[in-house]
Amino acid sequence: MMHKVWLLLLPGFLLLDVIRMLAVFKAANASLRRTHNKLAGYDVRLASAAGGQTLSSSGVALSTSVLPHRLAGRASTLFITGEPVPGAVGAAGVQRLREWLSRNGRRLNRCAVLGGQALLPPVPEARVVRRRGHAAPPALRCGGRGADLFAADMRTRSWRVIEPGQGADLALSWIEEDRGAAFVETLASRLPGPRSRRCGMLRRRRLPLEPSTPDGRIGVLHQWIAAHLREKLSVARLAQEVHMSTRSFARFYERATGLSPGRGVQQIRLDAARRLLETSTRPLKAIAAQCGYGSEEVMRRAFVRDLQMTPREYRRRHATMKAAGAA
Repeated sequence: MMHKVWLLLLPGFLLLDVIRMLAVFKAANASLRRTHNKLAGYDVRLASAAGGQTLSSSGVALSTSVLPHRLAGRASTLFITGEPVPGAVGAAGVQRLREWLSRNGRRLNRCAVLGGQALLPPVPEARVVRRRGHAAPPALRCGGRGADLFAADMRTRSWRVIEPGQGADLALSWIEEDRGAAFVETLASRLPGPRSRRCGMLRRRRLPLEPSTPDGRIGVLHQWIAAHLREKLSVARLAQEVHMSTRSFARFYERATGLSPGRGVQQIRLDAARRLLETSTRPLKAIAAQCGYGSEEVMRRAFVRDLQMTPREYRRRHATMKAAGAA
């Protein structure tokens, strides 16, 4: 069965998330051709409200087709990314998108959004989605009932609201629903980069200052690291803090967290920078210095590597999502 996947691009969409989703579906189609002699399993299309070029947050535009007035079949997947702000697509354009969602609700069997929550119904009774026994981050929510801009069948539909950098994971989780875990594990092993189970598959994760580990030394160490980010935090220095040899500490830390000590420090540094970007208006240079990055450029490279966006883009997107939530 051919699955149609619509990637609805709004102005300011995150380019890397879209590119990585396309790569995942392309790899899935190639694998299906090899193993099942099928021409393709997923028909992925880039679309927008008016068609033509849509500009991403990084300044690169992608060519899109116009959304069809009505979807065909009953097995379409929709992913919305970008910001439907009136200044970019016009108030009338936002209303047309809402009407399109209402009109085609019965044709959509899976829906997700990254940044376009203004198009969704309000969530009066949001609940956290749990997967495989683990609480998903607060950003993963289900839509509520009683929304004016959706037909009755859309009012009970589950929308997955993902975070930046989770596009590939989302695509993998959808493919897992269709093809099973074994197919996806093989597929994921051929894709670059570690994964977590935030959207059903493995991806880089935030490192909590108080991890759920029986050894309290890890939590104490993480708090100490967060308070000394300006210092040179070598493995030897961390080992000294917990009174271990360098070699014993490296093994101990990796068993407790699943990360190398160096990667752990990078994650705590990144999380500190993210919190400052979310909660303050401090200059990027000052945040970089406070979090122990050698320069603003070093911090920018860390954000692009782990989050697929610059610190400036992260701050702007967080501010936009915050404003949408307040509205």
